Parts: sequence; C-alpha cells; structure tokens
Amino acid sequence: MSEQPTSAQELTAVQREELLRRSWMATDGLWFYQTAMAKGVDGANEANIQVVREFGRQEMLRLMRSLGVEKVETAEQYRALYDAAVELYLGSLFSARDSFEETAEGTDHTVQVDTCFAHKGVERAGIAKEYHCGPGERLTGWLQAMELPAALEPGVGLCQKAHTGSCSYLLRITLPAS
Repeated sequence: MSEQPTSAQELTAVQREELLRRSWMATDGLWFYQTAMAKGVDGANEANIQVVREFGRQEMLRLMRSLGVEKVETAEQYRALYDAAVELYLGSLFSARDSFEETAEGTDHTVQVDTCFAHKGVERAGIAKEYHCGPGERLTGWLQAMELPAALEPGVGLCQKAHTGSCSYLLRITLPAS
C-alpha cells in the first residue's frame, strides 16, 4: 500500500493535472451558478456562450503554439490536436467515443459523449434542462482557433443529455485545399 502524498511536490504529474483541471472546472461551475442566481439562467447562458467559446479558442491557440502547429492542414493534424486538447484540458472529467470518416469535403468526426462534467454540474444544481451546452461552445472555439470551417449537427443548444439522455455531435470538418 502506497503512502498518501503529504505535499504538492509529492503528487504525480497526473495527480497535479487532475487537481488543476477539477479546480478550474469548479471555478467555471461556480461562476455559472452564481451568474444564474443573479441574472437568471438565460443571462448566465448568454454570457457563458461568449466566454466559453472565446476561452476555447484561446486555449487551442496556446496548445497549437506549444506544439509548433501554425496551421491545421490535414485530418491527422486535426485528430492529434483534438485528442491532445481533450486529454490535456478535460482529462477524466469528460469521456466520449470518437469516430472519423474521410469524405470528399474533409472529415466527419462523430463524438458520442459518455461522461460530461458540465452535465453533472448543472444536474446537481437543478438547472440541466435550461443549460446551454458549454462544452459544445468550447469545441466551437477550438475549431475557430484551428481556422477550420465546420458544421456541427445538431447545432450547439440546450444540454442534450438533460433532454434526451444522450449526447452526440457530428462535426463536418472542411480541410484546406492542398
């Protein structure tokens, strides 16, 4: 049996990342909840759409710079960036099954969400049916940063898990012409 860490320096890199992720998502959830209490859920959703989309755009730009990616030109680059962003920024807070299909126009990326931190949080807060999908807006910001025209089907709206019990998106990614 291993001993529990007694200081932050004794945490593994994975433990540190998970702690930071969970702290950030708790801050995000608390901000949303407090805004909803002060301005109503519609006011919180309206602000959250803009903030989360821009936050997603900025975090993807930082990731691209860190990985030395100036422009996303191939399906492989898109997949690698998407996977890296999910692993780094979401970790165990989010799980989904992804599938990719190459088309004449680009790549169809299907995301079938199994675990969503945002849904869990708004469910606990009792506002899941009124919540506009923040993770979908974050994904929209990622795509904007990659400068990839994409269509999301269905479009980002109210929390799918709260309304249908499941969540999935089809992202039709148009890759730059070679």
